[in-house]
Amino acid sequence: MSNKHDANVRKSALVNFQIGLIASLLFTYVMFEVYTATPIVVSNEQNLIIDEPIADWSGVYKVYEAPKSAEVVERRSKPVADPEKFTVIDDHKKISEVRKEFVNDPVSSDPIDPSSIVDVEPDGIDEPEVLPFVAVEYVPVFPGCEELKTNSERASCFSDKIKRMVSKKFNTDLGEDLGLKGLQRIYVQFEVYKDGTIKNIMARAPHPSLEKEAKRVVAKFPKMTPGMQRDRAVTVRYQLPIVFKVQN
Repeated sequence: MSNKHDANVRKSALVNFQIGLIASLLFTYVMFEVYTATPIVVSNEQNLIIDEPIADWSGVYKVYEAPKSAEVVERRSKPVADPEKFTVIDDHKKISEVRKEFVNDPVSSDPIDPSSIVDVEPDGIDEPEVLPFVAVEYVPVFPGCEELKTNSERASCFSDKIKRMVSKKFNTDLGEDLGLKGLQRIYVQFEVYKDGTIKNIMARAPHPSLEKEAKRVVAKFPKMTPGMQRDRAVTVRYQLPIVFKVQN
């Protein structure tokens, strides 16, 4: 009896094992299908709805009209005279009134005395008494710039020489002594006269002492070769800005 029972137990265990094995295989197959298959959705519908603002429509359709082409303006030439309307003139006919048409009446005036005619010399051309530095034909020449050939080179040398001289001679400590602070601007104007001397020095500054110092420095400029206009010596005006910062 025990042998039969043992045989049934072994048979039942084998069946359970086979069932479990089949179930495991089915579960594995299903999982492979779920994770490896890509779903494909086919749809023939298209979204043709476009959101537009609501507008009032009167129910009347507007008939499309093609744009009219631009009218070409036709230019008409002047009408040609009819040859039959021309007046025929006899070439052999004498014109009796020719003298009346071409007579020059003498101009009645007093005779001109040749001695009263005054010749105008080129030097008589009116020129401004003072020319600005940027407008004169030949700028004044600062000592040391005589060897330069072009007018632009001499003008650049003139400015450089003046700036160097102002930097050396101007007393910048004056601003601190006067209790001034920050950037100080002084505008100076002077004239290089016809004989090369410096005249008419004017200055404008935040303090009268700075104006006085600027005039003192400019007055020390050396005598220069005067500017030339139409081969004549002329007075040239020059404007010089002086800028320095007071170190507090």
